[in-house]
Amino acid sequence: MQTTCFMILLLVKLALGTTEVDSLLEIKRGIHQDGSGKVLGSWNPKSLASDGCPLDWYGITCSSGHVTALVLDGLGLVGGFSFALITGLSMLSNLSISGNRFEGTISNEIGSIALLEHLDVSSNLFHGSLPVEITSLKRVVHLNLSLNNLEGVVPSGFGSLSQLKYLDLHSNNFKGDAMNLLSQLGGVSYVDLSSNGLIGTLDLGLGSDEFVTAIEYLNVSHNNIGGDLFSHDGMPFFDNLQVFDASNNQFVGTVPSFSFIVSLRILRLGSNKLSGSLPEALLQESSMVLSELDLSLNELKGPVESISSTTLRSLKLSSNKLTGLLPLIIGHCAVIDLSNNLLSGNLSRIQGWGNYVEEINLSSNLLTGTFPIQTSQFLRLTSFKISNNSIGGVLSLVLAAYPEIKTIDFSHNQFNGTLLPNLFNATRLTYLNLSFNNFSGTIPVQENNSLVSLEFLDLSHNSLTDHLPREIGNYQNLALLDVSNNRLEGGIPDNLPGALKVLNVSYNNLSGIVPENLKNFPDSAFHPGNDLLSFPYSSTSPKDVPNSNAGHRSQKRSYTKPILIAGLIGGVSSLALLTLILCYRSQQHNERDHSKQSSEKQGNQQEISSVLATSAPNSSPKFSTTSEHNISV
Repeated sequence: MQTTCFMILLLVKLALGTTEVDSLLEIKRGIHQDGSGKVLGSWNPKSLASDGCPLDWYGITCSSGHVTALVLDGLGLVGGFSFALITGLSMLSNLSISGNRFEGTISNEIGSIALLEHLDVSSNLFHGSLPVEITSLKRVVHLNLSLNNLEGVVPSGFGSLSQLKYLDLHSNNFKGDAMNLLSQLGGVSYVDLSSNGLIGTLDLGLGSDEFVTAIEYLNVSHNNIGGDLFSHDGMPFFDNLQVFDASNNQFVGTVPSFSFIVSLRILRLGSNKLSGSLPEALLQESSMVLSELDLSLNELKGPVESISSTTLRSLKLSSNKLTGLLPLIIGHCAVIDLSNNLLSGNLSRIQGWGNYVEEINLSSNLLTGTFPIQTSQFLRLTSFKISNNSIGGVLSLVLAAYPEIKTIDFSHNQFNGTLLPNLFNATRLTYLNLSFNNFSGTIPVQENNSLVSLEFLDLSHNSLTDHLPREIGNYQNLALLDVSNNRLEGGIPDNLPGALKVLNVSYNNLSGIVPENLKNFPDSAFHPGNDLLSFPYSSTSPKDVPNSNAGHRSQKRSYTKPILIAGLIGGVSSLALLTLILCYRSQQHNERDHSKQSSEKQGNQQEISSVLATSAPNSSPKFSTTSEHNISV
């Protein structure tokens, strides 16, 4: 009896195991492409353990005959995925298929996976609306549906997911009021609703105390949420909020001080319609641990005071209406972007900015003065942009001494003098733009085989002279070269890098033949200007530059012109002779009597025929031959 019962139980167990294997094989059949071969190559129905579990199937975790995890992340699998098949995996707690190209919808069968704790279907091609049954996953802790084509309103009922800690719905097409979802959430620590079509306001005072206390990461950026930030009861007291991103929305009003959020590390409110002055508390030394502040692309006014915060590493205030002088100190900031404002005064104020700075962007302001010579402490500086100001004088030698510099943009200023030779030997430099200044002299590129980093070189709209250096060919990674609107002479080197995508040498005095390796660039890369520059085998070559084709055409024209003229002269002479003979014969006819007139007339006709026969070979054939020859040319 015991043996019989054991066999029955074993058969039932095997039957259940076979059912789950069948579900997996159905999922396999939906996969059309598997570039890695990890799934199609290992999911073998004959490879099963004694308890019915799949044996060595990639991405499958199984215990006691039941599949507990299905993890196929980042394999680039292509095909359809049916959630109805997952219902056959009764003990599944982890379903993660992110980073593939699965298509289909998230059907209501998703709610039948009662033990599911981790669900990640991000970075796929799922579409359609989100079924309300997803709120039946009472044990789910991690829910990631981001980077798909899901749409519609997020269903209510998320408040019943008491175990939920991580919710990511970003980069879909969800619509509706953002607060309708946020007000439902309980003790969630991570919420990302960015890059959707959500509307409404952000009034977290309507949310639960549990949510406000627990939330650490909140991202609602790139939506259409508007109104004042925290308008209901002011800013809630967030106990643990570390990252708050509400950028690229329609928020108005002033920037809250955030002074009571002692754990806030990252604050991004860029690309809104915020006004008023810059909250000084965010820039001063305090108990806050703020390391990144982005208030760019708003309507903030007023000055930027000195920055004393020792925790702030990134400050982005570009594209506002800030006025006044540059701050004298910037604390420990590594990135400072004050571009596209109304800041004025002397650039030399940056010489006290310390040695923490790595990126400086002061472009598009009203700055004046000259380049300071006491900035040798910028040992970490990688990017320096001060374009579109009124800064003049010569370049300081210290600029070429920054060991980590990669990007320099000093364009649209009033710099003069000569270019720094050492600047062209900087081995880390990838981007150099000195266009629209008053630089003169030569381009001081020197022979150096180690120069492989420069990718962008714009020296246009200056007064540079002499020739285009052949040593530019050392920049093998150079993708853009613009030296237009200068006074360069001589030929174009035939060793310019093959990586070039953009070339402009127009408005110079270059001459000679354009190298063959540059033939794919348009005529606008060379002209206007450069009247003595010609193209091989091209009808656009200037007529005053000798080349084989031009010489051949000139030789043909030198032969055809005399022939044509001779033919015309011969034809006119024959007609004139004919006219004289006719007139002469007509006069004789009038003097003779009527009886002789018929015989004389016959003689005249014979003479005319003889003259025409004699003159025709010297006129018509020449004209005809010349015309045909001219057409062939």
